[in-house]
Amino acid sequence: MQQVNDHGGGTVHFEPFIPPSTEELDALIPGYKFIQFIERGGMGAVYKAVQKSLNRTVAVKLLPQVHRNKESFAERFKREAHALAQLNHPHIIGVHDFGETPDGQMYYVMEFVSGMDLQHLLKRAPPEPRQILKIITQVCEALQFAHEHGIVHRDIKPANILVDERGNVKVADFGLAKVMGQQAVDYTATGMTIGTPDYIAPEALDQSRHIDHRADIYSLGVMIYELFTGHVPKGVWEPPSIRSGADKGIDAVVSKAMQNNPEKRYQHVRDMTQVLEKLFKNSDNWKNFRRPARSEVVRATGEPVRIPSGADTVRMTPVLRSKGRMVWMAGAMLLLAGAAGIAWQAGWLSAEKSSEVSSQAEEPVRTANQPAAPEQMKLAEWVLAHEGFLNVKTAANEEEQMGGSADILYRTDLPPGPFTIWRASLSTVPLKTEEELEQLTQLALEAGTVSNLCLRGMEVPVSALVHLSAISTLKSLDLSSTSLLTDDAVEHLAACRSLHTLRISKNRLPAGGSLADKLGLLLPECKIVSFD
Repeated sequence: MQQVNDHGGGTVHFEPFIPPSTEELDALIPGYKFIQFIERGGMGAVYKAVQKSLNRTVAVKLLPQVHRNKESFAERFKREAHALAQLNHPHIIGVHDFGETPDGQMYYVMEFVSGMDLQHLLKRAPPEPRQILKIITQVCEALQFAHEHGIVHRDIKPANILVDERGNVKVADFGLAKVMGQQAVDYTATGMTIGTPDYIAPEALDQSRHIDHRADIYSLGVMIYELFTGHVPKGVWEPPSIRSGADKGIDAVVSKAMQNNPEKRYQHVRDMTQVLEKLFKNSDNWKNFRRPARSEVVRATGEPVRIPSGADTVRMTPVLRSKGRMVWMAGAMLLLAGAAGIAWQAGWLSAEKSSEVSSQAEEPVRTANQPAAPEQMKLAEWVLAHEGFLNVKTAANEEEQMGGSADILYRTDLPPGPFTIWRASLSTVPLKTEEELEQLTQLALEAGTVSNLCLRGMEVPVSALVHLSAISTLKSLDLSSTSLLTDDAVEHLAACRSLHTLRISKNRLPAGGSLADKLGLLLPECKIVSFD
């Protein structure tokens, strides 16, 4: 059972939480048709659903059942939901409804955004400076609006910033938000701190200190650094202009936002926005900027290091050399060791995000009695080495999930026990040779579990498509954005008899458009999905 301090007169006790199936939720919340489980955290689970009365696609977040002090919790939950529903802003996920299931689980209904969170966008295709600054200014607009309405987000990070299919930003997960000036629900485990460790403001580590909107400004500074460099700043850090070739103006923004003393930060998000807008105007002229390679954008491991709260932000100065640099670094290491001790004593893991923090630890140790199947590991390692990503199933979660946290981009993200790969995507860095495609299909054949391949943008010879027919488990194939769909490709694709879905691009088809018709005749059980 999980205890949560509601900061309003008692401790709320949550029951152990196992997310219900979509079928169970159809009965529990009859106003909605549940389509897909999206993800779960320590404080609930999120589902994609359709609101029947308006035929509107929504996201529904379901919280665990409350065991004790339910009335107090319900009242504060209601107050929070009402406050969040007032945040009507183009860059904030809208809250449409809230309620309680017959068996006592609170839920709220949010706007559903079709797109990708910034964390995964950063890993797959790091954006250019102009795109980064556009994203950041939209986040700033959203937070300034929330702050003006008395609401602090308290968990700003790339995973909570959604980018829709048109490139517009939506700030998500106000579930940890605090309504200033009210006895709002703090979904915080007793003796712990709200937020995600890499992004949390120093004052949040001290539970006796007041937390206000400037905590979001600190988190913004961390996120800006990460977007430009591919890494979160820890303890002693190089200015982003040194690490990535960004304009030196970004150094000043990050340094001011990340001051450990809130009084020395920007006092309002709009002050930061003004600086960023000036940088945006000249961002096309950043000749020295280097986009971080995806292999450099790694998930942080271990406990983040924090500077003692009495100090200002510390950053690495690049002018130190040889012996003097070594002496300076030795002193810095002593400072960091002390900071690490302070951070450890603070006990600051977020209740909602503790499962996420644990996933950032060192690579899981696979025990002898629960090894991953060699065929699965060989395929996983090949796909990840080619900068692709995977979707897997485990005994604990047999649903076919993709997108968001379900996409595995690194070896450290693989489940610690047995898993089966049902989907592999090689679209970030498309395959270019027949040898690569042959290797992939052979490994998928050996694994015997791959039903979905995304080969968007692939540039292999048309004749290489013959290898795909060997994968008897293949049901869905994405060949959009390729130039492979010629008349010669028809016979090779028609040999993939198990296909149920084939995705192609209309603008890549030969003139006349007869190829799709031919495929439809040869694969009558296969749905041909074409995009503009």
